[in-house]
Amino acid sequence: MAADFYHAENENGDCVDDPSEAAICTLLSGLDNAENTFVILQAGEDESSWYASVALEDEGGYEVVLRDPSTREHVVTTETSAEKIARDLVLWIARRDFRGRAGRRTAPRPDIVGLAQLAGLDPAAVEPMRPWDLAQDVAGIQLPADYRAFVDLFGPGELRGELGIVTPRPLPGQPIGAGALSRKVNELINDTGAAFKQMREDLPDLCPYPVYPEPGGLLYWASNYNGDHCFWLTEGDDPDRWPVVVWLRGEFPDGWHRYDMGMARFLLLALSGTDAALDDLGLATSTAPVWVPSHDADTVRR
Repeated sequence: MAADFYHAENENGDCVDDPSEAAICTLLSGLDNAENTFVILQAGEDESSWYASVALEDEGGYEVVLRDPSTREHVVTTETSAEKIARDLVLWIARRDFRGRAGRRTAPRPDIVGLAQLAGLDPAAVEPMRPWDLAQDVAGIQLPADYRAFVDLFGPGELRGELGIVTPRPLPGQPIGAGALSRKVNELINDTGAAFKQMREDLPDLCPYPVYPEPGGLLYWASNYNGDHCFWLTEGDDPDRWPVVVWLRGEFPDGWHRYDMGMARFLLLALSGTDAALDDLGLATSTAPVWVPSHDADTVRR
């Protein structure tokens, strides 16, 4: 079966679909200076043009090339540790665009793998816990695949103990069911959504986007204690193609930033510290754990 997301192939023609960090490390450790000198990692679909290559150097060590024309990335480095290269490749690949591709259960999404690796979680250990297939019927909307995978793996909590991710929760003593999905979407519309809708009605220049359930409207999915908010812009019928829009309260009145990527890829970007516009979120510079479950969040903030 072909790769859902990406594949790795060495000079001998050995190919691994959707390789884990350990599988990449094994391919690198098997390189030699005679007939097997490089490993190429490429997207599993023809229209994606990014690739990464790792080649043995004559004097020892590896040359690593990362290239993605869509983001104008072209980086060449050298490294001696196959383990570090494999770890860095997993995180770099996780930031590629995999929207619209759910993947098999045996092939976790690369963006979720990258977040899990940063948080010290095992993405292979997750089983879907929420009735996501009922969301359209009970809540009137389906949510993006990366968000669903994130919630199933991470559960309720906060990134760096600061950015709280909206999570459907059951009533006390009740299982996680369709009612939790319906209640959560209604809360998003009636609470945060209502506040931004009022902002748009009172001062349209301060909220340049419609608000869900208006067509193509903002749908809230995260916020922090500074009042910064993350939304999906619900454009089109495919939730996996919804861009992320961030409102940074500290940049009022010009605090809107759009990112044409999914939620998980956006979180990886914010954690990487490579986008200065996201510095206000404080995720890249915080020393708190990458993921703080909700029951530990108060302790981390003290």
